[in-house]
Amino acid sequence: MNYKHYLAIALIFVAILVVYIFGNTTKPKDLSKIPAKTDQSSSGSMDMLSAIDNVNKQLNKDTLSLITSLLNNKSDSKNIDSIATIYNVAGFPGIAAYYLYENAKEKKELSRWLKAGEQNYETARVLNSPETSEALFKNALECYKKAVELAPENTSYQVKLAQCYMDGTPDAMSGVAILRDIVSKDSNNIEAQFTLGRFGIVSQQYDKAIKRLEKVVSLQPSNADAYLLLGEAYEKSGDIKMAVSSLEKARKLINDPSFNKEIANYIDQLKKNK
Repeated sequence: MNYKHYLAIALIFVAILVVYIFGNTTKPKDLSKIPAKTDQSSSGSMDMLSAIDNVNKQLNKDTLSLITSLLNNKSDSKNIDSIATIYNVAGFPGIAAYYLYENAKEKKELSRWLKAGEQNYETARVLNSPETSEALFKNALECYKKAVELAPENTSYQVKLAQCYMDGTPDAMSGVAILRDIVSKDSNNIEAQFTLGRFGIVSQQYDKAIKRLEKVVSLQPSNADAYLLLGEAYEKSGDIKMAVSSLEKARKLINDPSFNKEIANYIDQLKKNK
C-alpha cells in the first residue's frame, strides 16, 4: 500500500466526520427520483450526471472537495470505495451503487463485481421507486452473472444471482431453477434452501416454504431468520400453534430487547386470535 492509499484512508474518516457534523445524514425525500438510466448510452449518462449534480448540491463544500480529489484517480478502486462510503453515510446509496458498478465494469475483477452487486441489490430493496429499483436490480443481476462466470463452483454467488432474478425481475423462475439445481446436488445447502423457503412464502406456497425452512433449522438451529419466516409460513397456513413455537424460538435467539418485545406482543396477538 503506497502513501496515496494511506492518505485516502485518512481522508475517508475525515469525510465521514464532515458529513455527520455538517452534511445531510438522513435519506433525502427525493432519493427515489434519481433517474433509472445508468447504462452506457448518451442519454443514460447525462441523466446520471444530472442526478449526481443534484445530490452534490445537498453536500457541503468540504465533502465535495474530497470527492473531487478522489475522482482525480477514479481508476483506483480504493478511491471508489471511499466515494461510495461518503455517499452511503450521507444517505445516497444509489449514487454509491453507480460508482461501484462503473468501477466493476472497468476492472472486471471478481471482488469488484461482488461489491457492486451487493450495493446495487441492497439499495434496490430499500428504495421506494420501482423504476430506480428495476435499474439497480438489473445492474446487480449483471454483477452476479459475471461473478458466477468467474467462479462457477461458488454456490453463494449462484444464490445471489437467483435472488436478483426472484426479487427484481419478472423472471423469478430462472432464479428458482438455479436454486433447485443447487439443492439437487446438495440438499444441505442452507442458503439455497432458505431462499427457496422465502420464495415459497412470497408465492403463497406455504407447505413448500415450511418444508424448506424446517430443513434449514434442522441444519442450523441458531438461524433466527429462518424461525421468523417459519412463523410467518405456519401462521399463513393456519397452524397457529407451530407459528407461536417458531416465533418463540426466534425470540430466544435474538439479542435485541425492543425487537423481542415486538415478537412477544405479536405472539400474544396470535394466541388471542386462535
